[in-house]
Amino acid sequence: MLAVVGPTGVGKTKLSLALAKRYKALIINCDAVQIYRELNIGSAKVTPAEMGDIPHYLIDWKNPDEEYTVKDYQTDFRKIVDDHPNQNIIIVGGTGLYLTAAISDYDFNPTKKQAPRVIYDLKIIGLTADRALIYRQIDQRVDEMIAAGLVAEVATLYQKYPESKVLKRAIGYKEIIAYLEHKTTLAEAIAQIKQNSRHYAKRQFTWFKHKNNVKWFTVDYENFEQTINNVIKYVEGETDEEVE
Repeated sequence: MLAVVGPTGVGKTKLSLALAKRYKALIINCDAVQIYRELNIGSAKVTPAEMGDIPHYLIDWKNPDEEYTVKDYQTDFRKIVDDHPNQNIIIVGGTGLYLTAAISDYDFNPTKKQAPRVIYDLKIIGLTADRALIYRQIDQRVDEMIAAGLVAEVATLYQKYPESKVLKRAIGYKEIIAYLEHKTTLAEAIAQIKQNSRHYAKRQFTWFKHKNNVKWFTVDYENFEQTINNVIKYVEGETDEEVE
């Protein structure tokens, strides 16, 4: 079992697909927005073409008007693991609390403060990059989302699910809703998506950097294959050092 974590836009999906192909693994999504069906462009969801024949779980799992809690995720995750006892598994996503609940004895009603204990034999791989570079990647991805039809996606979903909580709180959706309701201009909404995404990436950095069991790799965007190879060397025991 491997987990691929890190901030939004760093390349987690690309790495997870490469690892899944190499190790004939199934992939379990660990992104709180990608759980929902139809939230595709704004969540940067992996496409069917990218998935190929790699089994994906907990993606397109719930409708946008359905409630889904961290406890639900923990339960569903463990059932998938139990149902595939001899299968290599890769967890990918940036929702830190989902990951913690999934792989540890996370207590939802704690009576005393105690760090959760990891209950699976796994390696956690963290992807990182220079903060300014990450932010440029985020800005570029937001522009690509707009070009791919994000406004139309949100308009359709908001009409279909006007009371959806995930639409009203997810980055990329709530800002476009404000535009559709004439509370802001499209340019302002796009700028807000970029800013909120950068803030979210910073929070993700903070969350995962405080986890001592994450092995970090600095992404080479010009040669991502080298990043993949560095991770494979670590997974297969050829090196135990952080790779810059």
